[in-house]
Amino acid sequence: MSKAEVWSGRGPARALRAAVKERVERLSADGLLTLRMIRVGDDPSAQGYARAVQRGCKRVGVRAVMDELPADSSTDDVVEHVQALNADAGVHGILLGFPLAGQVDDAAIVDAIDPAKDVDRLTTAAIGELFAGHTTTGPATAAAVIELLDYYEEPIDGRRVVVVGRSNVVGKPLWAMLLARNATTTVCHSRTVDLPAVTSKAEILVVATGSPGLIGAEHVGGDAVVVDVGTTYRNGMVLGDVEFDAVVERARAVTPVPGGIGPITNYCLMRNLVELVERRSH
Repeated sequence: MSKAEVWSGRGPARALRAAVKERVERLSADGLLTLRMIRVGDDPSAQGYARAVQRGCKRVGVRAVMDELPADSSTDDVVEHVQALNADAGVHGILLGFPLAGQVDDAAIVDAIDPAKDVDRLTTAAIGELFAGHTTTGPATAAAVIELLDYYEEPIDGRRVVVVGRSNVVGKPLWAMLLARNATTTVCHSRTVDLPAVTSKAEILVVATGSPGLIGAEHVGGDAVVVDVGTTYRNGMVLGDVEFDAVVERARAVTPVPGGIGPITNYCLMRNLVELVERRSH
């Protein structure tokens, strides 16, 4: 079998950026859209993510402001900061830079965000809307997976899809988004018995665990599309969850890390921001 096609995220990111920029320009007649990002401490992953988001904002004409809170901030400190941004009419969207510091309660901070400003769609209200089928707008990284599959014209309807990872950021919302597109979707996790037996049956395999090299050739069917959502920063490098060199010899298509899902995610965030502002204006 020939090597897999490598599905770069740059093409879909450019197409999405152009569409989002046009919508931002229409909305900016009423004032520049502003995204406030909150980071607690100086985790390298959070720093790298923030830089990427700031670049994306600049390219579509959104003003991005980073709020850097001390590493020893308490949950109450961060919640208070979020509530101040909720009340600020000049702030159109709020984004948390994960991971936050270990001592804070992530869930409490996420749910402090006004759902009308929750650009990453992680509040309980936003996830509830998605799972109830009231919206197809989901967290940016999960949305980026759908965007990539659509760009490369990979059918979703009726396909066997396996998602490895059950986080609220990717795994769970992606399950709901795939279900809305009529996929038959299995979610695997750390307690899954005989992971290769499940993943190797997937026509589309999405991996989002933050465990570098978790998925090897034995996990992949010969005609599978493999989407690597993993992002781990280590010694100045960005690592995915897939053993790329092994999987590229077996799969039909595979995304690289970096350069795969990451570039698309930023513009899915921008699209979410635009949709929130548009919704408030109606």
